[in-house]
Amino acid sequence: MIDRAEAIAAAHEWIDSWNSHDPERVVAHFAADVTVRSPVAAQIRPGSNGILRGRDDVLSYYRDGLAASPGLRFTLVEVCVGVDEMTIVYRNHHDILVTETLVLGDDDLAREVRVSYGA
Repeated sequence: MIDRAEAIAAAHEWIDSWNSHDPERVVAHFAADVTVRSPVAAQIRPGSNGILRGRDDVLSYYRDGLAASPGLRFTLVEVCVGVDEMTIVYRNHHDILVTETLVLGDDDLAREVRVSYGA
């Protein structure tokens, strides 16, 4: 079971990493074989069907995304915890509600990241 206090601390670190535009800090918490599923990945990486595999591919995608969106900024709304996952709920710089669910391995690194966007 994921400890709520640890999940909240991890979510703040995650938000700070994004807000400092430091994709290396973000992926430092990902397993080497992480899979990221995001509708925006489908836009930035045509042909990916929104699925990125491996930390290097994800890092490249995050770098490109940050370069295309210099005003990017996230505001934490909530952190939800599950047995082996945590969901970070936040608002982006366009005031859109977003969730990122990180499924964690035994080493506490994200094995899978699923991103969903509100209206």
